[in-house]
Amino acid sequence: MHTRLLEYMLRVAELGSINKAALDLNLSQPTLSRHIATLEKMMGTTLFVRTQGGVSLTEAGKLLADRARPLLRQFSMLKDQVGEMASGQLSIGVPASWQKIFTSPFAGTLVTQHPEIKLRVHEGVSNMLRDHLLAGLLDLCIIPFDPAPPTGYAQTPLVREPLIVLGSQADHLKPHEATPISRLDGAKLILPGRPNAITSQIEHMLKRKGMDFSIAVETDTLGLCLDLAREGLGLTIVPACALYEHGLSDISWSPLRGLYLTWSLFESLARSHSQAVHEGRRLVHATVAEAIARGSWHGVEAASRPGLSVPAQSAE
Repeated sequence: MHTRLLEYMLRVAELGSINKAALDLNLSQPTLSRHIATLEKMMGTTLFVRTQGGVSLTEAGKLLADRARPLLRQFSMLKDQVGEMASGQLSIGVPASWQKIFTSPFAGTLVTQHPEIKLRVHEGVSNMLRDHLLAGLLDLCIIPFDPAPPTGYAQTPLVREPLIVLGSQADHLKPHEATPISRLDGAKLILPGRPNAITSQIEHMLKRKGMDFSIAVETDTLGLCLDLAREGLGLTIVPACALYEHGLSDISWSPLRGLYLTWSLFESLARSHSQAVHEGRRLVHATVAEAIARGSWHGVEAASRPGLSVPAQSAE
């Protein structure tokens, strides 16, 4: 299917008129109508119905539009990357919780030391970053340790850090006193939507112990998780790196007893020959080492430390 047919359909849907869309796309109205008819034939269904004011999407058209938008964005990103010189492009995926402690200093150093490298940073939740990685959009990606990494990608464990439970000041969580998992039994939780490594880990632990797992709010935005917990609407669980420079004076927090998350660096073997990827990989390790050395990353341990069990995500 030509992507331009989907682009034409989306423009008609946005403007609600074939005539207006044709003018906007610099096409004649009959030509645009033929393109829409071609797409409808390919899909085997009607995508638009005529209304008094123009046209509107059918239910099938709405479904196609909803699915087409992210696909077109992904294709555009892939097209940009393929078209750029391999040696001068670095695309990296980083969890949102790493922004203050890693991503900002990493990006600043790379741009300063290697102005010839075009850096593209993808920031988000781990499941989204993993999808981008497998779709070929990322050269490097930091996501939770995978005991069975996908073919075509090299995995290097970076760090292991505690999971932290946060709530309002009324929850009286104490930084120097570990909180047992039983504190989460039946509590209103504010967590990222599934699939997510932390959400899955908490759900598994509670259900295995016969406890109640109850999500009050699902959100993939770290800032919103912290704000809702601060307002007393529930407890949220984040990796320890999320505490760094986030202004938690009006929130209480505590490490969850025996619960950890190991982060790994994944590298696309198809792009490992690139000098930009080589420099990016080197700088990832250097930036992580510097973050650990600063001493402000609560409870973190380098994954390469002797005696550290990398795959273990919990200890009871």
